[in-house]
Amino acid sequence: MRVPLPLSALATGALMFPLIAAMPMTRAVADPVPLVEVITTDPGAGATPPDYKLAYALREAEAKALAKPEVYGKPYVKWDTLYVPVVSASAQAEATEPIALPPDLSPPDDGTDDTSSAPSDTKDETAPAAPSALRATESAAPVPPKDEKQRLSAATAAAGNPYIITPKTPLVKYSLARLEAIRDEVMELTPDVLPGVDQVLSSWVVADRDQVVLESAVPSDALRAALASRYGADAVAILQVADPGPSGVDSRDHDSPSGGFWGGAWIRTNVTTKCTDAFSWRVGSASYMVTAGHCTTAGGWAATQVTSIGYVSNDTWANNSGSVRVNGVYRGDGSLIKLDAGKSSAATIYVGGVYSTVARPVGAMWSRRAAVGDRYCTGGATTGEQCGWTVASVGVTHRYSDGRTIRNAVRGVKQGQCTRPGDSGGPVYTVTSAGKVVAKGVHSGTRGGGSDGWGGALDPCHEYFTDIWDAYYAFPGQLATR
Repeated sequence: MRVPLPLSALATGALMFPLIAAMPMTRAVADPVPLVEVITTDPGAGATPPDYKLAYALREAEAKALAKPEVYGKPYVKWDTLYVPVVSASAQAEATEPIALPPDLSPPDDGTDDTSSAPSDTKDETAPAAPSALRATESAAPVPPKDEKQRLSAATAAAGNPYIITPKTPLVKYSLARLEAIRDEVMELTPDVLPGVDQVLSSWVVADRDQVVLESAVPSDALRAALASRYGADAVAILQVADPGPSGVDSRDHDSPSGGFWGGAWIRTNVTTKCTDAFSWRVGSASYMVTAGHCTTAGGWAATQVTSIGYVSNDTWANNSGSVRVNGVYRGDGSLIKLDAGKSSAATIYVGGVYSTVARPVGAMWSRRAAVGDRYCTGGATTGEQCGWTVASVGVTHRYSDGRTIRNAVRGVKQGQCTRPGDSGGPVYTVTSAGKVVAKGVHSGTRGGGSDGWGGALDPCHEYFTDIWDAYYAFPGQLATR
């Protein structure tokens, strides 16, 4: 007969071992692997460009941030307010210093994308405006008040002075230098280092998110985890997009030198049989043309369907890899063609359809760099004039399907007809109320729109271009205007 143990034995732990042995074993739950966020709405969707006062102040703030990129975040304008982020509270006093606008500042006539056929259909031989004797600096550095008393006085005046803008200075985690380093590095990594990175299409800094946003149709958990591990889960987000198919650099008909070559015309080179030229350019009294760098090679030739144009003197593109630095800065995808002796180019571009002989005069460069929300048109030898584009992001790094990468580009989106191969190198522009073209950039490449090149709500057209200011700082001379 079995003798029951007294309760005192339970109390003293005599049965502890048998009881523990009978209990099922449990494992500690591992912490979940951090993943970067996946978003489905383009951060640039629905944005409106800043007005001319805020645009001027933003340029000044950007100059300050570029001078101290380890201290500042990326400045931006949102809800009619200028934000100058900083990573340290000690920098807020400097960042919040009021920005004085020139008292004679007035709205520039930068045009719109609401275009119509121009009245001119004959070659124009009017000489362009004489080039300026002095080249502008890339971004004028703001002049801060000399002392605290002056700073406070300026801050007080800002409340009632429409020509003084006082930034807001939020504290952020990541500096401009850090975000731009992530943007650039991620597009250079290989899948053995960052699993799934071969599915990343583009990268750019989104200032108000304090993040780098990557585009991908396949934001796998492996990629999200690898990004979080390498950069931090909150430093990067992935914009999930529809499968764009291949993206590529885009390769009016028979431009002749009578009266000077025009922009927007079909050209061929020793690299490709079809591209488009963008704008006429002047270096002193010599005539040049600007097009896309991937359309040409340094020292190579260029021609229209009718005759030779000239040879390539400068470019910002290496044909085996993509954008290269000029004076330490990536300048997109540009090329400068020096015209043959005895030939000239006119400050005019073709507009309208593919076979159009209609043209507009080129009046000026855009008064500032492209900003999210800007609207514009493109012109190309394959699709002609296409308006209704909206800038969705700037400072973009995009890897084309052939592996070459454009850096420091502008990305635009639209529905309807996309640009196509052969449009590369064409003009990006708006048109003033007086009917003159304002040069905004040089078209590089495209994606989206499916096999028929027609973008819808779920698969809009994406267009990449080189800002005209990057051409200005990369090449000698300046845009030809009249």
